[in-house]
Amino acid sequence: MFFWYLGAGCVLLLITLGPRRIDYRLALLGLLLPLVDIPIRLLAYRHSHLGVHLYAHTFLFALVLALGIQFALRGARARKWFVVPMGIVANLLLAGMLADPIGLFWPLLGGQFTKLPAGASLAAQILPTSGFAIVREVAGLLALVYIAFAFGLDKPGPRREFLTRGT
Repeated sequence: MFFWYLGAGCVLLLITLGPRRIDYRLALLGLLLPLVDIPIRLLAYRHSHLGVHLYAHTFLFALVLALGIQFALRGARARKWFVVPMGIVANLLLAGMLADPIGLFWPLLGGQFTKLPAGASLAAQILPTSGFAIVREVAGLLALVYIAFAFGLDKPGPRREFLTRGT
């Protein structure tokens, strides 16, 4: 799942924040940052039955990053970078982490991450193999295309503004 997080996440951030002058490049980074759990799962937990929602798919990860930003940066720079944890929280909602409170609130509700259900494949969690997952990927891609045209990213001026300032 890649386009689902980017497209639906941008829509969610646009609905909640509006087209403010936030750096949407950093928002996109925050939407993708929890995907670092995939290589962690594949490299560190190769022979386990864990899913791919590990450390970066926890509220603690977003909270520690938000606190780190607030302590390390000041003023406008802190406000600019605070959109990254907001993107992570949007990703958590889109990943369905509310249905997995043990993983979402790790380690408060337990020290173990949720395991894959019996018969479930790891590939099905990473790649869009089911019909519903493919529909979500297409919906995310269509949302990105719509946002790009709605905000004029097909024109050189707005596209340059987005690439240089993130607005």
